[in-house]
Amino acid sequence: MIITSKKTSEEILNKLEGRQTVFIVGCGSCASKCGTGDEKAVAEMKDFLEKNGKTVSGSMILDSACDMRLAKRNLLKDELFLSASIIVMLSCGAGSQSVGKVSGKIIVPALESKFVGSTERIGIYHQFCSICGTCILSETEGICPRTRCAKGLVNGPCGGFVNGKCETDQTKDCVWVLIFEKLKNNGKLDKFLDSYIKPK
Repeated sequence: MIITSKKTSEEILNKLEGRQTVFIVGCGSCASKCGTGDEKAVAEMKDFLEKNGKTVSGSMILDSACDMRLAKRNLLKDELFLSASIIVMLSCGAGSQSVGKVSGKIIVPALESKFVGSTERIGIYHQFCSICGTCILSETEGICPRTRCAKGLVNGPCGGFVNGKCETDQTKDCVWVLIFEKLKNNGKLDKFLDSYIKPK
């Protein structure tokens, strides 16, 4: 899931300068799960924009803003969307670019795309994958050292970990300690120690 957070009010208003009629597009997928592109977020954005003198002609939440087929099917048939001078997007960058490509409209992204994350609970997200395209999870027992190691090491820990914790952040477990323990528990440690993973 793409983890997103809200841009500052000042940044959004600055990008809307000189534009009056605004349409808001939310995302029913990742951004909704983050609470940044759902119905509540769209309503809050509408209220914020109207309090700052903008006319919100309408809004829509696409099931998935990054799916251009949905944007074509839903947005391009909506007269209020078509009449708006600018679109405020409550989605990740992929969603913003998809709607922009399909519609040709000026897009103002109202969210920051942070990372691909796993959800522990709403508001608590973990970056477990960097979408590097060279996955080694099968070698490291399903734990990605490239993403979860502060130094991106793929062949074991650095010399700085203390009591199983990362030297860059003592509140975080050293990912290589987690990997070694899992390999050991599954009887795969010796084989792993005899192997070499090419640096990414």
